[in-house]
Amino acid sequence: MLLMIIRYTPTWVWGLLASLLLLGFWQTRPRQVARAQLLALPLALTGLGVWSMAPGFAAQPLSLALWLLSLIGVALLARLLPRPAGARWDAATARLYLPGSWLPMAMIVGLFVLRYSVSVGQALHPSWRSDPSVVLPVAMLYGAISGLLIGRAIGLLRLTLAAPATIAGDDLVRSR
Repeated sequence: MLLMIIRYTPTWVWGLLASLLLLGFWQTRPRQVARAQLLALPLALTGLGVWSMAPGFAAQPLSLALWLLSLIGVALLARLLPRPAGARWDAATARLYLPGSWLPMAMIVGLFVLRYSVSVGQALHPSWRSDPSVVLPVAMLYGAISGLLIGRAIGLLRLTLAAPATIAGDDLVRSR
């Protein structure tokens, strides 16, 4: 049965997976990013989560509230995660230097596997599309994954805020 599921998976799904894996591997290498780039991946994956949940939101309106609460709650916690060792903002180039991390790859793969599994489950069991015992936990998982990525990006954006300047003796010094 697994081979049949894989065989009948649309080709574009495998192209999407390949693209997401490339994006995830890019995140494992040290890189320089502008502020706007920090939000690109979290917003794209949040959009994928919303697109995935749209039928569930229609079938179970409570799922929208749970998705949103999960996203906000996890984002508020995730923004407090310690910054990656070596992450630093260079105001002269307006770039954030980030060490490589496997966390985005894990979130990308996790979201893809969740989305694929839910889609296969719904294809095999159409009643799951409106079953609260399926729709509500899935909404919370999609919200939590999006919240983790958004919260992490917000935490990194905080590094880009200019440190207030203070005067020490006759020299202008940046406080940390």
